[in-house]
Amino acid sequence: MTKPTLSDAEQALKKYWGYDAFRPGQGDAVQSVLEGKETLVLFPTGGGKSLCYQVPAMVLDGLTIVISPLVALMQDQVDQLKKLGIRATFINSTLPGYEVEQRLINARNGMYRMLYIAPERLISERWKIEQPNLNIELIAVDEAHCISEWGHDFRPSYRKIREELGELSESVKWVALTATATPEVKADLLKSLRFKNPNVITGGFKRPNLHWWVNETDKKRDILIKAVSKGAKKGSGIIYSNTRRECEQWAGFFSGRGIPAKPYHAGLENREREKVQTEWIRGDFPLVVATNAFGMGIDKPDCRFVVHYTLPFTLEAYYQEAGRAGRDGEISYPILIYKDTDVATLKSRILRSYPQYETLKKVYDGLCDELELALGSLQEKPEAVNYTNLAKRTGISESELNIALSVLQRLEVVELTELYKPQTGVHFVVSRDYLDNFIQKSDGKKAHFLDTLTRQFGPRAFADFHFIDTPYLLKKLNVNQNQFRKALNVFAEHDQLLKVTYLGERPLVRVLEHRMQKLQIDHKRTYHYRDVLLKKLEYMAGYATTNGCREVYLRNYFGETGAKPCGNCDNCVSVQKSGRTAVSSEELNRIRELLAESGKSIETIQQETKWNSEKLKSVLNYMLREQLVNLAEEGQVVYELSK
Repeated sequence: MTKPTLSDAEQALKKYWGYDAFRPGQGDAVQSVLEGKETLVLFPTGGGKSLCYQVPAMVLDGLTIVISPLVALMQDQVDQLKKLGIRATFINSTLPGYEVEQRLINARNGMYRMLYIAPERLISERWKIEQPNLNIELIAVDEAHCISEWGHDFRPSYRKIREELGELSESVKWVALTATATPEVKADLLKSLRFKNPNVITGGFKRPNLHWWVNETDKKRDILIKAVSKGAKKGSGIIYSNTRRECEQWAGFFSGRGIPAKPYHAGLENREREKVQTEWIRGDFPLVVATNAFGMGIDKPDCRFVVHYTLPFTLEAYYQEAGRAGRDGEISYPILIYKDTDVATLKSRILRSYPQYETLKKVYDGLCDELELALGSLQEKPEAVNYTNLAKRTGISESELNIALSVLQRLEVVELTELYKPQTGVHFVVSRDYLDNFIQKSDGKKAHFLDTLTRQFGPRAFADFHFIDTPYLLKKLNVNQNQFRKALNVFAEHDQLLKVTYLGERPLVRVLEHRMQKLQIDHKRTYHYRDVLLKKLEYMAGYATTNGCREVYLRNYFGETGAKPCGNCDNCVSVQKSGRTAVSSEELNRIRELLAESGKSIETIQQETKWNSEKLKSVLNYMLREQLVNLAEEGQVVYELSK
């Protein structure tokens, strides 16, 4: 059969997505994939990475497997594909076993073009049995930076992808995609995926329409109010803050000032979060005040400003969040507001986020006890855990529990699975005849509720817990969340007809290995990632404090060389306003002498030259612009002579 061509891909792009042509770089990536080259796609946030595997999936004969890290991301992309008339589905540990089995059977029978899967599922017995029966033609590793310990979302299971899929035919095509790959991450993920002669396609990290701006101030509140008031005149925007409380307070504050705003954070119900996101994207109100929980699946081209009210931990996170501004190519403003104590505060949080061994052991033992997991036994499927009970059992606060469980996940001791939508599980503990008789004797409203509930959950709920998405049940029963829970509590506690449990408010938890008598961990590995995060925080602080071009700093950090000052960031504008249009040969020679043997920080250069900061910034920015010097070591504020 004739191999699909780029022309075939362009036809699919038009048919399903309605685009006449690929964006720059997309066509190259698609052609590389179709030609069977191992391909790494490095596109910035909003660069259109997904199409680089979704379009090939539509012109290849076989099945495309998409390995994705988050349940919410899978669900979001599958929903979007279905709206386009594309057959796609996902499997992950939130689905009951019979549903996973049915979807794999459907995949075997050619019912899907794309199958999204969490990396942890690759080690399951069901997947290993079914994999040889699937006509797999393309493997797409999405969010590939998760492979690397240097990636800001490191996931150990990602490192085993090639190993677990080692039995695949050599004809299977491979593509990995990420928006945030530093040189270290790029090298690490290529090694882990065993790409021998990869075709690396990058869209570059230059965003000429973004005017990067940083405000260092002790009066953060005043600067935020000014920035948002000014930005709101240009269009919609986002404020990123660290705490739920601040999100609520600032949303109320700006709404009261005539700038309609809504909060977005993990404390809101999923349905409410989805509503806020949909309404903001649609333009119903201009401002979202959010924690970093806001971001999944956001595509609003006309977002004009993104303000970070607190310093992020990493440049990857900052670039990804700030990059949501100006996706339509119009001038937009990523703004960072910080004070000099922010770095010390974040450093302290990183250090606190790595509990001692005794704390990890307490949490592990308490978790196994809470799950009623006997010594040497294996947990078969993820389960909901009551964190309040676990905190009482261990004597450790819920916030510390969250931290400890995150570390145990990183060490592959446990698996935490976020649910895209909250689910309700019901197990009827009486016979069907008894329940039907109870319904007949009940009053109309109660009988209708219970009859509808029984029809939704069906026969399986009489044998064991059966789970259904809570928003779906609320709609079917025509009740709100409080009415729903109150009714189920009556049926469970007073009438003793059923047992009920709720999933999704916390991650589901699964202990990955047989219960150990004593928790065994690699201490060096445990604290290595802490040191990586501290190093990343240094780079983030360097961005905030650099006197050079902000965009040059970012592009150097992500591995680009030869970048020229953007002319639009606050530092470049400051140089232009200073009125210094020429630099003397004596000044140039003085810098050349200082940098002749090795690179130097701006602080060292200032000490040696005794120049004031304005003059020094002007000279260095001129030399950067003319490529006489460059910033060395990917992101640190170290200048060296260009070679």
